[in-house]
Amino acid sequence: MVSTVLVIDDSKSSRGLNLAYMRDLMEPQTRFLEAAGGAQALAILAEQPVELVLLDLTMPGMSGYEVLAELQRLNAGAQIIVISADIQSQTRARVSALGAAAFIEKPIKFDTLRAVLLELGATHEH
Repeated sequence: MVSTVLVIDDSKSSRGLNLAYMRDLMEPQTRFLEAAGGAQALAILAEQPVELVLLDLTMPGMSGYEVLAELQRLNAGAQIIVISADIQSQTRARVSALGAAAFIEKPIKFDTLRAVLLELGATHEH
């Protein structure tokens, strides 16, 4: 089971919604961390292991693509779910090539997130 989740999104409201959904779907003992951008996320990941990442693609400064590439380079081992309103096939192919485990259209729908987490084995039906 997943013990630590990191939610990365420059939008505070999106982070809040994503965290609320994750808290409903994950085990009660799961730890939740949040980052407002790529540099902050990488600093967190350098300090502690994280099993699951929800990553927004479009952020100022360091993009989600750059975070994905860096996680791949570091071989961080976390399952990464990319979240984006950009649903073009090239975007999906690029994040997949960079090691993303899944792609969810933004704004996230609760049932879609639950289905992806079940598929990845990150949660089970409550």
